Amino acid sequence: LPKGRTTCMDCGHSWVMNKHRETCTCPHCRAKLQVKETFQRKLQQKHYFTTLTACGEYQVLRMFLLVAEMEKGCKAGHYVLEIGQYWWNAQGRKTIVAVQRVLGRYVDTFSYCTPMAIRNDNEAYRYAAYSQIYPKFKASDTLRRNGFKDDFHNIPPTTLIPALLSDSRAETLIKSGRTDHLRYFLGKRRAFDEYWQSY
Repeated sequence: LPKGRTTCMDCGHSWVMNKHRETCTCPHCRAKLQVKETFQRKLQQKHYFTTLTACGEYQVLRMFLLVAEMEKGCKAGHYVLEIGQYWWNAQGRKTIVAVQRVLGRYVDTFSYCTPMAIRNDNEAYRYAAYSQIYPKFKASDTLRRNGFKDDFHNIPPTTLIPALLSDSRAETLIKSGRTDHLRYFLGKRRAFDEYWQSY
């Protein structure tokens, strides 16, 4: 806010606000904004999201990184990078096709220039897969037959999908509406095996 001016980082418009507020509306583009006092001229925001789709008999979870780059006086720019894809067959076997992960200080450091190839599952891909899922998705016929009804019940997709495709106990619990029990058992696989006979 140099010289008391407020800049909309969506459209680049600049104006003077009469008094300081937590939120405001841009008079040019009508975007609802959070007011932040800073001398930064450039901002970058990143957020992961996933989409669920089907390809033949395969269930596919695609992971993306949405990047918004904003600069004072310019319109914001957006672009999307695909991080990887989880593929499950009808029996619940998993394959990951993704960009390469590189060593770094943070969990999610990827080499975006490398081609997508089959990779081993690791914490970085699971971190991206646990992000928000786009609400319009397509489930395979096998997954729907096994009890999936467009709701993950706060269970990560990388845990729920293979469980429904390969474990009849998970199918039984989700069809009977015991999603809290399913969430507990999928988090504690050993307890699932030990207590299932008495359940």
